[in-house]
Amino acid sequence: MNGKKVSGKTHTKEQLDNWANQNNPNNKAYRSNADNHSIQLNSNRKTHQQIHNSNRRHKNLIMPEWAPDYPEYDD
Repeated sequence: MNGKKVSGKTHTKEQLDNWANQNNPNNKAYRSNADNHSIQLNSNRKTHQQIHNSNRRHKNLIMPEWAPDYPEYDD
């Protein structure tokens, strides 16, 4: 647990419950947050933009097997 406290005078019951869940090591929300945090700190992790750019760069340019012939647009 981190040493932070939340006051019942300034927060609603729902806010207090949410804070307690996120700071309880036995809670699913706490474990999920910890897992996400460790994934973000992983230096081998690629960002969404890096993955997107990689997919764009390495996409095979496939020509369609058949395309309609439009004589009025031919040069």
